[in-house]
Amino acid sequence: MPSIAQLEKLLTLDPADPFVHYGLAQEYAKAGDHDQAIASYTKVIELDSTYCYAYFFKGQSHQELGDMDRARQVVSEGIEVAKQSNDAKAISELTGLLESMQ
Repeated sequence: MPSIAQLEKLLTLDPADPFVHYGLAQEYAKAGDHDQAIASYTKVIELDSTYCYAYFFKGQSHQELGDMDRARQVVSEGIEVAKQSNDAKAISELTGLLESMQ
């Protein structure tokens, strides 16, 4: 996986690429910087509201920060998006995550 610096450089070439923002969010989360991860997942969702796994991992980052109400809200939004997209795998994984947060 590219480093945070490499991904930020890619964003200078195409700041509207949700995949690069997603990769950046994943790297921030892996580094334990969940505030930055949330900001990047939010950008992914702004650019492509159907990017179901951005909701999944954004919810996890909120969970890591101890904001369970927001985590559940984000994951619930992701479930609705996955249902609209008929993405059975995402529905299943998001539902499992939400159930683990109860």
